[in-house]
Amino acid sequence: MLTGDRLKEIGLFESLGDEGRAEFAAASEEVRFSPGEAIIEEGTEPDSMYVLLSGRAEVYRRVRGGVEERLAAIDADDGGAVVGERGLLRPSPASATVRAVDAVEAVRIPRQVFRRMIEAGHPAAYELAYRISRTLARRLVQLDEEAARAIRRLEDRPQDAELEVFRDRLITEWSV
Repeated sequence: MLTGDRLKEIGLFESLGDEGRAEFAAASEEVRFSPGEAIIEEGTEPDSMYVLLSGRAEVYRRVRGGVEERLAAIDADDGGAVVGERGLLRPSPASATVRAVDAVEAVRIPRQVFRRMIEAGHPAAYELAYRISRTLARRLVQLDEEAARAIRRLEDRPQDAELEVFRDRLITEWSV
């Protein structure tokens, strides 16, 4: 059974008070994923956020021709990674697939429960929304830096028409 003390060990929940952690422990559930199992599927609308407690997962995104390209590896032992956080804040299709590499243990926070906590004015829900927003902002900065590096690499190479189109798309579609 999930407890507030268990959540205290997870970075996302560390700033919450005992009462707030107890609220989330009661509203959440521990789930397990088998190797190869999708935690979140690209294009679907996730109804929960997951905090990975143990195990490893990989992030994939469909690219040209529907082929999946590996974007990132996640090791839960590196501090409890969060996936599906955008879907917790508002309904939106998942931008990537997150798949368990080996057995993954996670905390599942359903969007419906989170929304009810927000509507009821629970301070812990607002604190968690703030922490998630900071995580998203940090990821946007990283993405912006990656896009800038990609553009610099493209500018350093001899240009052909296809690369020029890609560079223009990258600049216009990834601008914030």
